[in-house]
Amino acid sequence: MPRQRMAPGEWGKITVTRTGSGQFIANTYVRDEDGQRRKTSRSGASEEAARRNLQRHLKTRMTPVAGEVITDRTSLSELFEAWIATKSRLKGQSTDQYRRMWERHGEKKLGALRVRELPTSRAERHLTAMTAQSWANAKTMRVILLGMFALAVRHDVLAVNPLRETSRAPGKRSGARALTAEEFAVVRQSVRAYRDNGSGNGPRPGRQLPEFVDVLASTGCRPNEVLSLRWSDVDLLADPPRMTVAGTMIDHGAVKETALHRQDERKGGAPPHTVYLPKLAVEALTVLFAEAAGPAAPVFSNRDGGWMSLANLRRALRAALPAELSWVTPRSFRPTVATIVRDDLGPAEAQAQLSHAKLATTERHYFERRTTGPDARAALDRYAEGK
Repeated sequence: MPRQRMAPGEWGKITVTRTGSGQFIANTYVRDEDGQRRKTSRSGASEEAARRNLQRHLKTRMTPVAGEVITDRTSLSELFEAWIATKSRLKGQSTDQYRRMWERHGEKKLGALRVRELPTSRAERHLTAMTAQSWANAKTMRVILLGMFALAVRHDVLAVNPLRETSRAPGKRSGARALTAEEFAVVRQSVRAYRDNGSGNGPRPGRQLPEFVDVLASTGCRPNEVLSLRWSDVDLLADPPRMTVAGTMIDHGAVKETALHRQDERKGGAPPHTVYLPKLAVEALTVLFAEAAGPAAPVFSNRDGGWMSLANLRRALRAALPAELSWVTPRSFRPTVATIVRDDLGPAEAQAQLSHAKLATTERHYFERRTTGPDARAALDRYAEGK
């Protein structure tokens, strides 16, 4: 009677042989999911150990695919390199951020593990320890690991992604703080005093800082998007006056070995965003226009006429402000504008002003929280009177 053919996923008799080095090798034939019959082996210090190692491997073995770089013997360091190579559409600064994160929090602690050696429980412990130090770093690391193991799943090395069931790093609740009108007045006074009272012998510190603050507080645009403005993006004679942000500045070192430069698209590849300019911004830009060198020239320029670094303006703002306003940074004006527009025109208009794709983003990160309840006095009085 002929032998019954093994079904896909089944294996035959396990045989164990001893090698000259005192090790034992367990061998068997497996019929894989593609119908092919393949010899599979595992070694051990004893006959029983070799048999157990092979049986353990057979329970999780996936069908090998010819020519694939990723296998169950791929280390996580190798998996990271394979994954990052697939992210060709990532901007340089994002690629560098992922590399720095992996080198700092992944390479030494996880890099030597093989693909199958990071179960959900171990990944959870690693991310939990990171969260205790920095929720933002833990969130980024989870994104990296999710992508890496998704690649392993696509190569049939794993059946499921073990990172899917790890806990998400708890996001920060909205801690946005908007400047009051009185605080903003102090900021404007302080940055002008800082510029005007600089050393008489050298260049004035914060030369364009007052105008930069006024444009930020009038538009709610991101600081590096404002710094990417060219005069061709500004129309002060339109009715109403307007400007269009269509790029962003990439500061020194944001991309490895790359100097300050303008990126010809906004964050996340978002389309150009046009905002109408209130009186304060028009006055600030009119002052700067006196130094304009042409349509392609930067609106905010360094002393040589080139692009301005946000690091320089951030440093000048920090030096200009009094101690009670030390919390104010160039980014503080974005939630300030969002909160003002929300209170006057509603959340949807604030979302549009900031050019967010989702209202939830604006609500979670840019609105200063309000805790004043509605005027429910009449209803509560009726209840108390039994009506």
